[in-house]
Amino acid sequence: MANPMKGEVDIEACGERLRLILSFNAIAELEDEAGRTLAEIMTSLKAGSVRTMRLILWAAMRDHRPATTLRQAGAVAEELGPELGPVLGKVIAACGFLAAEDPAPGKPDPAKRSAGTGAASGSDMA
Repeated sequence: MANPMKGEVDIEACGERLRLILSFNAIAELEDEAGRTLAEIMTSLKAGSVRTMRLILWAAMRDHRPATTLRQAGAVAEELGPELGPVLGKVIAACGFLAAEDPAPGKPDPAKRSAGTGAASGSDMA
C-alpha cells in the first residue's frame, strides 16, 4: 500500500499495481533525461507536452521499478488514457519538492494577490 507521507501514489495499469513517487533521485533523473531544470519541465507539462508527461511518469515509476524504460512508461500512459493527467497531478501534489511551487490549479496565489484599498465600491454604498 502506498505511503502518502512519503509521497507515494498507487495506480492499477497494465494488469499490475504500480507505486509512483517523485523522490529527490527521481527528480534528478528526470532533469538528467530531459536536459532541463524542474521549473522548465513543469512549464512544458503545463503546455501539454506528451513527451514531458511520459517522462514524469517514467521518473515516478523508477524508485520501485528501476529498470523501467520510457516505452514501458508510455504503455502505462496509453492505458491510463484520460486518467494520466489526474494521476500525474496526484503524484506531483504528493511530492514534497514540488508542493510549494504553485498553488492548486484554479486557486489564486496569495503571494501574487494585489492589496485592496479597503474602500467599498460605489455599488456597495447606500
